[in-house]
Amino acid sequence: MSTAPLRLPRPGRRRAVALVLVVAALIVLGLHLGWFAKPRDWRHATGFDRIAPADLPLESGSALAELGPDPPELRWLGHSGFRLVWGGTTVLFDPNTSPWCTLSHRVLEASAVPARPGTVDAVLISHAHFDHLDLPTLERLGRIGMIVLPAGSEGTLAGTRVDAAALRPLRAGERTAVGELEISAVPAAHNSSRLHPFGGGARGLGYVVRRGAHAIYFAGDTGFANDFAALGREHHPDVAILPIGAFAPRLPMRYYHLSPEEAVAVGRAVGAALVIPCHFGTFALSLDAPDRALPRFARAAAAAGLRWQMPRLLTSSEGPETVEVAGAGR
Repeated sequence: MSTAPLRLPRPGRRRAVALVLVVAALIVLGLHLGWFAKPRDWRHATGFDRIAPADLPLESGSALAELGPDPPELRWLGHSGFRLVWGGTTVLFDPNTSPWCTLSHRVLEASAVPARPGTVDAVLISHAHFDHLDLPTLERLGRIGMIVLPAGSEGTLAGTRVDAAALRPLRAGERTAVGELEISAVPAAHNSSRLHPFGGGARGLGYVVRRGAHAIYFAGDTGFANDFAALGREHHPDVAILPIGAFAPRLPMRYYHLSPEEAVAVGRAVGAALVIPCHFGTFALSLDAPDRALPRFARAAAAAGLRWQMPRLLTSSEGPETVEVAGAGR
C-alpha cells in the first residue's frame, strides 16, 4: 500500500496559499487598526509615556491662564476634538467620541461630551471627513445652538438626527459670532468631501476664535502648503491647535496632513505663544501608529524652544454634566 503524502491538486494549493495570505493580511491590518485592542490610558495610547523628561510639555492649563482675567478652559476629547469654555460660551471643535471611525477602532480611553441639553453653544466642524464630522457624536449632544461648517458640506447633515438650532456654512474669510466669541473661518490645505479624502468637493477650514485681544487658532486638518505667516499677521493667535498625526507615508500625506516637525514650524510661523497638538493617539488613519506622532512632536518642539501642552482628557468621572460615549469593549 502506498504511503506517499497526500497532496492537494495544484489549483487547490494555490487557493489555500491565497487564503492563508488573505487571512494574514487581515490580521496585520486589524492589529494596525486596533480591532483587537482594548482602549488604553491616554498616556499609553498617545505615546506620552515615551517622551523624554527634557521634552515634556508645560503643565496643563498653566499657559492658558495667561489669557486675561477670565481665561479659556480647554479640554481634549480625543483625536482632533476639544471643548472650549470661554466667556460663558461652550464651543466644541470637531468632536468625535465614538468607539469606531470607519474601519479604525478607538485605542484611547473613553472620553465624554456634555450630557445636559443646551450646554453646547456652537460646534465648529473643520471638514466633513468621518474622523472630524462624526454624526453619532453630534446626535448624542442633544440641542446644539449652532453648527459652523465649510460651505458645501451642509448636505452631510441632511436626514440625520442632529439637532441644531442653526447651520452656519462659512467660506475662508467669513465670520460669525456666538456669545462673546468671534469666529473667523481661515484657509486649510485640505478638502471637505465626505467620501473622497484626497480631493474634490468643498474646501476644509480652520477657525480663529477671538475674545477681545486674545485668540485661539484651530487648524483642523491641513497640509504645509498654506500661508501660515499671513494667517499669523492677520489674526495674531495666542494659541495654535495643530494636527500632528496621520502623516505617513509622506507621499501623498504631505499634501493633506502636517508631520510633527511641520507642526512645530507652523506654530512658529503663526507666532503662537503656545501650541496644542491634536489628530493623534486615538484612531489609526494612515501608516503611522496613533502613539508615534506625539514623541516626535515633543522632540521637535524642545529643539525649537516652542511651548506646548496637553489639555486633560474630558471624562465622565467629572460630574453629571458629562457622559461617557466611547471605549466600548473595555
